[in-house]
This record gives sequence, C-alpha cells and structure tokens, in this order.
Amino acid sequence: MFAFILAVLCGIYGTIVISMTGFVELQSYIWYGFAFVFFALGKLIKFYLNKRIPLWSVVSVYTLATLGVLIFVITSIAISLSLPNNDEPGLDFLIVLGTKPDLEKKGSECKYRLDKAIEYIDNNPDTIIVISGGIGRDGKTESVVMADYLIQKGIDRNNILVETQSHNTRENLIYSKALIDKYSADIKRSTDITIINDMGPVLEVEDKPQTIGILTNDFHIFRSMQIAKKNGYTQVFPISARSNKVLYLHMLVRETFAIFKYKFFEYI
Repeated sequence: MFAFILAVLCGIYGTIVISMTGFVELQSYIWYGFAFVFFALGKLIKFYLNKRIPLWSVVSVYTLATLGVLIFVITSIAISLSLPNNDEPGLDFLIVLGTKPDLEKKGSECKYRLDKAIEYIDNNPDTIIVISGGIGRDGKTESVVMADYLIQKGIDRNNILVETQSHNTRENLIYSKALIDKYSADIKRSTDITIINDMGPVLEVEDKPQTIGILTNDFHIFRSMQIAKKNGYTQVFPISARSNKVLYLHMLVRETFAIFKYKFFEYI
C-alpha cells in the first residue's frame, strides 16, 4: 500500500513540475517514471503474496530501489553541507553561471542568480562580474540577456565581463577562468611600473592570487565547486542564490544524476 501511495504522490508532483517548467522539459517527466517504479514495487509484493514470484526476486528489486534512495539522500546531504554560511566579501571576480534566461517566469533560477549578484555588488562594488553562458535552446545567448538585466537594474556595464561560448557548467567555469586570466593580464600590462634606484636589485613580489566567487542556485553549488577545483581554481568561494521551493526536490533529483554523470566522465 505504501508503494502505491508513493506512486500517486510522484504522479501528482510530476504534474506540478511539468506545469511549472513547461511541457518541453523532458527531464520533468522523470516523476512519471518514478510513479511507475513505485507502482511496480507494490505489484511485486502482491505477486509474491499470491506466490506467483519467488522471494529472492522481490528482495533483489527492493534492494536496488533502497540503494537508489540511499544514494539520493547522501548526495542531498553533500549538497546541503556545501552551502556557505556567509558570502565571502571583497572578491576580485564573481562568476554568475548561466542558465535559461526565463526572467519573466515566477521562480526563475536565472532571476534568483542575478538578483543575488546585484545584492553582492551593492555590498562589494569593486568586484568584477563575469557572466557565463552561450546560446541556449531558445536561441538566446544566456550571458547577453543576463548582462542586459543587470545593466537595467543599475549595475555599471564597465563592471561586467561576458563569456558567450559555454554550453554547460564545466564549460562555464573553464571559459570564465580563461577570460579572467586574459583580463588580469591586460590590466597588469596597462599598469606596469618600472622602479629605478641605485641601491641594488628590487625584489619582485608575485601577483596576489585572484579571489573568485561562483554564484549559482543552492542545489548547484556542490557540483560547481567540484568542477572549479578540478580545473585549477584555487582561491574560490561559493555564493549561493536561492531556488524555487516547490521545484527544489525536482532540482535535487536532477542534480544527483548530473553529479554522477560528471563523476563518470571525470569532470569532478
């Protein structure tokens, strides 16, 4: 009976998710898949009680299902523990990871990220914003739309760098780092100072490591930070934007699959 109740709940939640994310988002239909799985688990118990299947088959299937739930719970805990208690102040750069720029939609992931960026810049006006994101499935360049939103909200356009080639989180971080390195090198060349004196050689101090923040939604922080560290970020700090409360469970499930995918390809 419990499995059938879970099947119904998954079906209802899936319908809510699809109504909020749109019918073209195929990932949203996974909840109907979960509903089918729980329904099948309930049927297995009935088949066993009617002596139509052996006990070992029921135990095997339920063990796999329990393992899947356990993996999800452990991953969700890891995501929760990765969230910062406070925002790191005075960062040199703040990378805002791109996502679908559905700014007019209620509960937009993109809007949550951009509003958090505005909040951070209001408190740290010297931080340079790097917006990362290429052309999405809707034909819009994510970073350009996001930069326009920030400028309309009063952020100085000279304080924004735009990266337009990336198409996933890994590329966001790789290309943003390259853009930051180029920007820093250009600034250094334009401000080189030669010191001449008769007292002997001057000790040249190495450049201060750039401090970089990665701003994304709360459920996305863990994977983003792991990718950043894998790709040579050193002084890097998470900046967490909130997410839609109704869709949060859906995002955790989606992120669990993404984490294991990235782990399989050794991106993290």
